Amino acid sequence: METPNVTIPKVGPKPSRKVKLPTPKELISHYESKGMDSQDASLKVIEDLQKALFRVISSGKGKHDKLLTESSRKIDAINNRLTVLDMKLDSKPAYVETFAIGLASGAALKGIGAVVPHIIAPLTQIWNSVSSAIKSSPQ
Repeated sequence: METPNVTIPKVGPKPSRKVKLPTPKELISHYESKGMDSQDASLKVIEDLQKALFRVISSGKGKHDKLLTESSRKIDAINNRLTVLDMKLDSKPAYVETFAIGLASGAALKGIGAVVPHIIAPLTQIWNSVSSAIKSSPQ
């Protein structure tokens, strides 16, 4: 007895065939074959693509639009955060500028340290003179 040659079909989703879209050159040559010159054919291809794009964009309703709106809002928020971060990074001084700021502040502190004793000593003398005059005056 012979066993029959039977193939069992696979269960599951069938592989979908991807439609190969024509290239721009193919579209232009299609319109040129209809009698248009190269520039008119190019303009016609662009017009057709714009119409197709408009149909795709305007056909989305309901949940799809809500998803696009939410995604757009999130992308705008991320873009704003990146812009703020970029501005903050641009406003930070570089290594050379930071070193120069450190040298200037060190020189300023050193200068203040040299001037402060000359200011405090006369103020101390004035304070002592006033306090001794107050203590020695009869009341």
